[in-house]
Amino acid sequence: MRLIHSLIAAAMFASMALHTHNAFSQEKFPSKAMRLIVPFAAGGGNDAVARLLAENMSKRLGQPIVVENRTGAGGNIGTDFVAKAPADGYTLVHVANTVVVNPFLYKTLPFDVQSDLAPVGLIATAPLWVLANPTSNINSLAALAAQIKGGSKQLSYATPGTGTPHHFAMELFTSRLGGQLMHVPYKGAGPALTDVLGGHVPLLVSTPQSVNDMVKSGRLNLLATMEAKRSEVQREVPSAAELLSGFEVSIWHGLMAPSKTPPQVMSFLSDVLAQSLADPQLQKKLQAIGFSAQFESASVMKSRIETDLKTWKQVAKNAGIVPE
Repeated sequence: MRLIHSLIAAAMFASMALHTHNAFSQEKFPSKAMRLIVPFAAGGGNDAVARLLAENMSKRLGQPIVVENRTGAGGNIGTDFVAKAPADGYTLVHVANTVVVNPFLYKTLPFDVQSDLAPVGLIATAPLWVLANPTSNINSLAALAAQIKGGSKQLSYATPGTGTPHHFAMELFTSRLGGQLMHVPYKGAGPALTDVLGGHVPLLVSTPQSVNDMVKSGRLNLLATMEAKRSEVQREVPSAAELLSGFEVSIWHGLMAPSKTPPQVMSFLSDVLAQSLADPQLQKKLQAIGFSAQFESASVMKSRIETDLKTWKQVAKNAGIVPE
């Protein structure tokens, strides 16, 4: 009797699994328009990458992907909207490093990036550069490192704001060197760049897109990239990893969905994402706005998030950042 019951149970389980697979196949996912939530304002880097990706993926999916900007609270409002959306694959969120930094900036978050959301895959990365005003007399990575190690706490650096990847990256860099710099946060990359060009702050952490012309004209000295390897277009500029083994920080963007989205839907979306990022046309468009297409599978992106959360938790603690 037990054997019969076991066989019946096994048959029912197999039938349910087959039904789920067939249902997914019959629905021809996606069968309607999809939404890609960008938790930041239109016109910024997150928005630009998301719109390029949505355009490419929609052609492959045969359905439009509507980009919606839901801003506020450092990206938390839009991200939370997706975390609480129906887990059917039709509502996705375009995330950036902020999802692994915000837990240490806000006392309470309405969602947990690890339990309420699931990675579809990594989309792209952009390097972070360390630059100096020529009048600072800091003209190399070695010179900067010497000042940091020498305990020059009066030496300051500018970033687009407290808690940005730029800020956390520099705090990690200085702590690895055993020193400290004065952080000068601004409300955006523009004001930070203006003050460094004006000589009010000697150092700047920035993405290449907004400072390329200044480097070419000699108005800024490019000291280092915070990526693991030297840039293909700036071969003469060292990476921070040449000074600090294993050091690597970059801006990264990824695609996520509600955590309970069916596995077959997640796998399908991940495959389409990989196909889009392998498209030379999309790669060129991303390069034009300062990003490199860099697909990572869901499992690899999950590991990235776990590692970053551990790293930035310690950085926030060392920097004395108190959640508000």
